[in-house]
Amino acid sequence: MIVQLTIIQQNDSHSHIEPHWEGFYGREIRYDMTGGFARIAQYVKQQREKNPNLLFIDNGDLFHGTGPALLSKGETLIPVVSNLGLDAWVPGNWDYAYGPKQLQNLANRLPFSTIACNVFDSVHGIPLFLPYIVKEMQGLKVGMIGLTFPYEDQTMPPSFSEGLSFTLGLEVLPKYIEHLRTKEKVDLVILIEHIGLPLSQKLATLVTGIDVILSGHSHDRIKRPMKINNTLIIQSGSHASFLGQLDLKISNGKIIDYTHQLIPLLTDQFEEDPLIKELVDQAIIPYQNLQENVVGKTTIPLHRMFLLETPMDHFITDAYMHHINADISFSHGWRYGVPVLPGSITMKDIWQIIPSNPELFTVEVEGRELMQILEKNLTSVYASDPFQQMGGYILRSTGLYIAFKPYNGEGNRIEYVEVNGEPLKLDKSYKIIGAGQQDFRELGSRRKFLGIKSHDAIVQYLKEIKEYKGRNSNYVTSI
Repeated sequence: MIVQLTIIQQNDSHSHIEPHWEGFYGREIRYDMTGGFARIAQYVKQQREKNPNLLFIDNGDLFHGTGPALLSKGETLIPVVSNLGLDAWVPGNWDYAYGPKQLQNLANRLPFSTIACNVFDSVHGIPLFLPYIVKEMQGLKVGMIGLTFPYEDQTMPPSFSEGLSFTLGLEVLPKYIEHLRTKEKVDLVILIEHIGLPLSQKLATLVTGIDVILSGHSHDRIKRPMKINNTLIIQSGSHASFLGQLDLKISNGKIIDYTHQLIPLLTDQFEEDPLIKELVDQAIIPYQNLQENVVGKTTIPLHRMFLLETPMDHFITDAYMHHINADISFSHGWRYGVPVLPGSITMKDIWQIIPSNPELFTVEVEGRELMQILEKNLTSVYASDPFQQMGGYILRSTGLYIAFKPYNGEGNRIEYVEVNGEPLKLDKSYKIIGAGQQDFRELGSRRKFLGIKSHDAIVQYLKEIKEYKGRNSNYVTSI
């Protein structure tokens, strides 16, 4: 007997429950109004009417990414998310932002399962969440295993992972797959992960028995499923701007055929679910002042669509440099943040540009130490071993120019560096400004935190310059 299963994936929505601008690649970036959870809910409902054998999965970074989400520690999303019709989700690296206890509090109030097999209570060694669940459907039994971000305690602020320990999951995945196959007698094994596409691909070469990997974390817009060792892998963009749909035909526990589509949720092509629209409106009412508070203007689109540099991060580092006299200013290599088009910049936009609102710091480093930090950052992005890729993009900056070869080995990628138009001197001391606990964490207490939040620095910058006009590039990839 042939059974049909529809899997709908959303990943890395970063709390964008409202419609918003999204960028689309072409010879020039095109911007369209997309998304919103009301459209997602309506689409899923319509597909479920066509095929009751439907799984709707979220791959994490669900409760962090906008002002309302951060200011409420994720609470404002609970009524909306609870009514989306999700079957399961795995926490992403930013879902730990409010601390493990609040993450558990949010998860416990959801009407669907939170799963992750590779995060543990570090005292008792027990899993923080269910490692897997089994879903029985019409003529089909599906096992789903969760895999959360494995480097939470290495790359994110310490408060995110206090009392927790993380692994890659390689030591437990085979036993859970075996258990699902032999004890639970499932027809299909799905891995729901928030580790990023490169790590998913390597994992599929090492672990057998996974039919489908739903990937998250790296914000990739996969239009054609990857197939590695009989494992299908998809990922579906970010910001609730897209859904991924995988339609499977299954016979005797094997996928005999499949179709896939990456669906851009353009607002003029998709209807909204009335209930979710009402819940979204209610969720954002307490934060309406963010939208109404205009703090400046931009003459260029601000976005994060490029790997090396982005206008959104130029805007941040220019603001930091304007606020504090330094040699170089840095912005973290975030992936999230929907575009801000030319015109007014509101506090709602500022919260989406930097949802964490970190505190500014300065630190003095010698040129050779700076080179080591930059090389380490390039390794975290371009390491040939995907398990050494720690997530995020390259550090963005003002005052720095760097030429590098991404395919060179660790510690040998950088070809040339300038600081403010002068070649880097290895024995010279440079003053750096950055923000937050993530960046330059290896320098520890040498960082001098200034008691100034990034939002305040940016708002003051806009107040003084009136409008942001952009600038030229800092990085060149030498190939």
